Amino acid sequence: FFSSMEDFFALPKDTKLTLSRTKNNMWGFYDKELTKNKVDAKEIYDIDGNIDNLKKEHPELQVPWAEDGSKLKPVVMEWLQQLEQLSSNLLGSICIALGESSATLNPFFLKNHTSFLRLNYYPSVSERLPLNDVEELGIHHHTDAGALTVLVQDDLPGLQVQKDDAWHTVVATEGGFIVNIGDMMQVWSNDIYQAAVHRVLAMDHRDRFSIPFFFNPRGNAEVSPLPSVVSPEQPARYRIINWAEFRGKRTDGDYADYGPEVQIAQYRI
Repeated sequence: FFSSMEDFFALPKDTKLTLSRTKNNMWGFYDKELTKNKVDAKEIYDIDGNIDNLKKEHPELQVPWAEDGSKLKPVVMEWLQQLEQLSSNLLGSICIALGESSATLNPFFLKNHTSFLRLNYYPSVSERLPLNDVEELGIHHHTDAGALTVLVQDDLPGLQVQKDDAWHTVVATEGGFIVNIGDMMQVWSNDIYQAAVHRVLAMDHRDRFSIPFFFNPRGNAEVSPLPSVVSPEQPARYRIINWAEFRGKRTDGDYADYGPEVQIAQYRI
C-alpha cells in the first residue's frame, strides 16, 4: 500500500490537480487543506471508505482515480475490507466497556456508513512551497470528527498527541496501528472516552507518509450519550448531534476558511 501511495504522490503536480476534490465532491486530491483555518503542509488524496459505494458503477460521489488507478484501487479495496472489520471489532469492544452490548452501535454504521480513507503525504521542506505561516505544521492541532480513526504511518516520527498541556511524539510500532478516539465516540461515551487532540509536524529533510481510516457513522445518524453512561448522578452532557450536519460543517472548513471550525463543545448542555 505504501509503495502504491508513494507512486501516486510522485505523479506530476499537474496530473494530481486534475484529480482534485471540489466543494461538492470531497473525494480526490487536495494540497490546500485547512485545519483550524490554517493551511497544512501536506498533500492528501481522499477516498470513499464505504466499499459498497466503491463497487457501484455510478456512485453519487465519484472517486477520481488516476489513469494508473487500476494499481491503487485493488489495494485500497482490500485494505478497506480489513480496516472496516477491525474498526467494527474495536467499536464493539468499546461498547462492552461502556456497559452496552457489543452490537449497540452497529445500526449507526451498517451498510451506509460515511467512513473514508486518506492518503497523507508530508513533503520535506525542499519539496514544498513556503506557506508564509510562522506556525507551519503538517497538520494543525485538532480532534477527529467521527467515531474512530485507525492509522498506519511510516517510520518517520511526526504525529504528536497533547496530554497534560504538553505535546508528545507518537512513535510507530512496526506492524502496529495507531487508534484515535473521535468526537462522536466522546459524545456516545458522555466524555468517558476523550477525543485525542493531535497534530503533525512539518517535515524538514525527508518525505513522510501515513494512511488514516476514519470510521464514521451513517449520514442521518443522531448521536447522543448512550443510556448506560447517563444517570441522575451523571446526566447527559451533550444534546443530539446530527452527524451529516456536523461532518458537513467540518468538511467545508477543511476545504476553505468559512470562519470558526465546528466543535462538539458547541453541543454541550
